Amino acid sequence: MAALVLVHSPVTGPSTWRWVAAELAARGHRVTVPAVPPAATALGWAGFVGAVAALATGPGHPVLVGHSGAGPLLPRIAVRLRAQALVFVDADIPPEAGETTVVPDEFLAFLRGLASGGILPPWSRWFGPDSMRELIPDDQARGLVCAEMPALPLSYFESRVPVPAGWASTRCGYVLLSEAYAAQAARAAASGWPVARLPGAHLDIVTRPAEVAAAILTVAGETGAGGSGAGEPVAEGAG
Repeated sequence: MAALVLVHSPVTGPSTWRWVAAELAARGHRVTVPAVPPAATALGWAGFVGAVAALATGPGHPVLVGHSGAGPLLPRIAVRLRAQALVFVDADIPPEAGETTVVPDEFLAFLRGLASGGILPPWSRWFGPDSMRELIPDDQARGLVCAEMPALPLSYFESRVPVPAGWASTRCGYVLLSEAYAAQAARAAASGWPVARLPGAHLDIVTRPAEVAAAILTVAGETGAGGSGAGEPVAEGAG
């Protein structure tokens, strides 16, 4: 049985992981999904990292899993939780040393155009009125996810995050969902990480939880713990 901590993106909330968490728990794993308050995220990346560390109950040395905007912060969280492994799910991978951005620099101009009075609208409104319906067709699931999306200050996305030295020596894996993160998956594969590719959409953690749960366990090397392992995806670079 593995202990897993599932970290939601700062622009979403814990419900994005609720269905994957249920799948993992059904396989016999211990799962924690820290619900980071928007007020903590609004304080900056350190507020988000601190909230995850404070809310991640359970045994030490978990498998730490981050989706989307949680990716650049995973090494900082890993230090606090003494994580044994990191899994990036459709997320940017920070550099091995130095600093990382919260979002790519080229995306900041887009965000600055959306901000009003220094505050951004919820992520559900960034890409047009139909974007969320396409990502999550089910009305109930979409409503739950959208209701948790905070309106964050633009300053959160303009910050830079110091990267802990040596973080990349931790066991890491990558789960690719959408084409937008193909370059990140390729980087992970080039680094020798196991990579599971599940072609689809960015919020398939909501719509395809069983497949995503299986992929997380595969790249984390936990397929033998809990569950039968039937139907597990094959990860590139594994073994």
